[in-house]
Amino acid sequence: MAITSSNNPWVKYFKNFYILTGVVFLVWMIFFDNDNFFKRHAQKNKEQDLKNQELYYKDEIVELESKMRELKSNNEALEKFAREKYLLHKKGEDVYVIKETED
Repeated sequence: MAITSSNNPWVKYFKNFYILTGVVFLVWMIFFDNDNFFKRHAQKNKEQDLKNQELYYKDEIVELESKMRELKSNNEALEKFAREKYLLHKKGEDVYVIKETED
């Protein structure tokens, strides 16, 4: 049984050259093109991730700059930072490091 336009209403649309060309073009762009829909979607997601990272690092830079200003202006804060971070100590002092373990 052959498909005719009387049996199927879709046949008359696909006989039109412009509609057929448009459908072929869309299928090509969505699936087969080098810059297809799926690659573009992945690129958009990656771009958004990179923008989020950029915001995170900008916030970190601002926070570290404020800590740096505090360390440059406050000797007590500088001493506290050196003792905690680098385990520095004064002559004659003993340093004990206590690490808490998670059970």
